[in-house]
Amino acid sequence: MRYSQVVSARTSETVQVPDTRPAPGHIAVRTLVSGICASELPAWTGHDAAAPPLRLGHELTGEIVALGPGVYGWTVGERVTGFASGAYAEVVHVPATALLPLPANVSAATFLGEPVACVVEALSRCGLRPGLRVAVVGLGFMGLIAVQAAAAYAPSLLLGVDPLEHARELAGHLGAHAVCQPDDTEPAAFDVVIEFTGTSAGLRTAGRLVAEHGTLCVGGYHHSGERTWDVELWYRGVTVVHGFTPQRHRHLAALREGLRLASERVLTLEPLLTHDVTLDEVDTGFGLLVDRPGGFVKCVIRAAL
Repeated sequence: MRYSQVVSARTSETVQVPDTRPAPGHIAVRTLVSGICASELPAWTGHDAAAPPLRLGHELTGEIVALGPGVYGWTVGERVTGFASGAYAEVVHVPATALLPLPANVSAATFLGEPVACVVEALSRCGLRPGLRVAVVGLGFMGLIAVQAAAAYAPSLLLGVDPLEHARELAGHLGAHAVCQPDDTEPAAFDVVIEFTGTSAGLRTAGRLVAEHGTLCVGGYHHSGERTWDVELWYRGVTVVHGFTPQRHRHLAALREGLRLASERVLTLEPLLTHDVTLDEVDTGFGLLVDRPGGFVKCVIRAAL
């Protein structure tokens, strides 16, 4: 079995080790696709060469190849998705409780359960219901998932906001009623605003759009620097929802809902997985995430190719 590990800043290596049987309660999953996530950039760019090598990867979809002791109800060959650790590998051992089966009509090559769960769970706490005016600020990978998940609630207006033309175009194809650049938005006009930029500027734009007694969902990954709130949000009675949860049971419930949406053709990741690399090209994949070439949305590792 081969896996990738970070050995120094921006440098990974591929390691070959003997196959092992999964531990009690675990399942061995052959990786079909694993997503490169922006949350792992700090670990990749800043890893100290003097520290032990670091294995990354948590967005996994694959096929069961072995069951550990005490695992029941699963079948070798079944396609699964869920929450893993060290998923930049040919085979990953995952707790059975962290996996869900893929519906038969959902392609394993174009689905990643973990990010879908994160988005669906965040939106579940925003009070979405039919007829609301909703804006999604930041039309990257997570934001474009959010557009589709929000569209399922039947808003009266669903706006996608992003400076990039290709991102706005994709949002229009995936359910947004209208799209615009950040400077062209109407202030205090939306009942629910969902932010997925991870930047101070994006958060300011999102806050400016929320109507009185509306809801602002902070879904973006804000991992660098401080973030400040405009006191005007307080004066407008805005409810702020922090989109992250550390609770696995909530993620699993959201993943079940995301898989339902995917099986009903309401949600797809197919046009969002724009670039792929092999297990030996992890650094190239991170480089694409940093540089974001034209048309880039998401890079995945296809370890089984």
